[in-house]
Amino acid sequence: MSDDDFMYEDEEEYEFEYEEDDGEGGEEVGVENRYYNAKGLREDFDAAIREFQTVVDDSPSLTEWGFKATKQMLKLCLREGQFDQVLSYYEKMLDYVRQSIVARNYAEKSINNMLERVSVAATPEFVQRFHQITLAVLKETKNDRLWLRTSLRLAKLLLDQQEYPALDTLLGELRRECEDDSGAVILERGTQLLEIHAMYLAMYAAREEHKRLKDTYLQCMTIKSAIPHPRIMGFIRECGGKMYMGECNWEQAKANFFDAFKNYDEAGSPQRVQVLKYLVLASLLSESEVNPLSGPEAMSYVNDPAIVAITALVAAFESQDVVRFEHTLSQNTEHIQDDPFIARYIADLRRTLRMQALESAVLPYTRIRIDSLAKRLDIAPADAEQLLVALILDKRLKANIDQEQGILAVEQDTAEHQQFEALNKWATNMESLLRSAIATIG
Repeated sequence: MSDDDFMYEDEEEYEFEYEEDDGEGGEEVGVENRYYNAKGLREDFDAAIREFQTVVDDSPSLTEWGFKATKQMLKLCLREGQFDQVLSYYEKMLDYVRQSIVARNYAEKSINNMLERVSVAATPEFVQRFHQITLAVLKETKNDRLWLRTSLRLAKLLLDQQEYPALDTLLGELRRECEDDSGAVILERGTQLLEIHAMYLAMYAAREEHKRLKDTYLQCMTIKSAIPHPRIMGFIRECGGKMYMGECNWEQAKANFFDAFKNYDEAGSPQRVQVLKYLVLASLLSESEVNPLSGPEAMSYVNDPAIVAITALVAAFESQDVVRFEHTLSQNTEHIQDDPFIARYIADLRRTLRMQALESAVLPYTRIRIDSLAKRLDIAPADAEQLLVALILDKRLKANIDQEQGILAVEQDTAEHQQFEALNKWATNMESLLRSAIATIG
């Protein structure tokens, strides 16, 4: 097994420096040898711990090796699930950081490494405690950059655990760190502030606090000094799209979902496929004539099972085939209706399709029975009548409903009718001109 394959390995062990020594170097070589001998014993937990502890005890003046040995003992205890010992060794490791024994960049790398390992190997409660110990030391050593990054890690943990009061407090502290005394955004902190706002958006979305979500989203749009990771921007735009969907502002929702898709695609996030489905949903509800799946950005996903399902739905929608639309929904529950967000708008989508189908169905007629229209759409006559009323109120249909007879009387205002009226008017004008000319000559 190579060092790269071992769970608790770093690359720093391969950084050797050769220099001539005058006695003291022999001691360093001895400690270094013991350190690497201890690493060779890692499969034997007790023996490795004893040997690493010898390195720490025997290197009072060679403290970087003590730091490395302490870190290895921490990793071994984490592997064995001895979490009390993990905390004990971690606090000793942080003492080296307090005293600036190791280089700042190396210390930061080691701390990040441990935070990542603990996050996947321990309980959420332990991980939270681990982060809090780290933050206290970083605050003490005035390492603002790593403190901010670690705080964001902790915020994500609190969000996942749904500990919203603690998260709200932490985010408030983080936001203050990104603002000056007047409350203005510190330019170099714009990117971090955008990440903080993204956390707020996630919290408000989970708690369904729509007003706060919208206020925070609009604040995000005012931050111009940030260069965020596309995944962060994708999430913010996705939240904006969902917010506008809730307001039935389909056009704005469509624009935000498109930006979210592009950002997720750039970041390589699997969420891009989900957002692409939301983009299609918003496009259908906006009754846009442009199919978002025909764009070059979406072409590479047309064979994805989720996109194949939504493509079939689009085809049924565009052909105004109500029966095929319902069949597609029932056959693709996993990729369409099982998504809670999409499911929320299926009724709106169905209504939009039925209204379009009704609008087309009545075009050739001046009078038609409502139950006949209902049969075409495979819906109840009462539902067909409600949709016709909506079309008339929206001024998409010039007609009257005879409820007693169950008949729709349509006022002819087709393109052909308008053309006939124009020609008739032209002929009348020509006749008038001709009479005037004859009267003048005659």
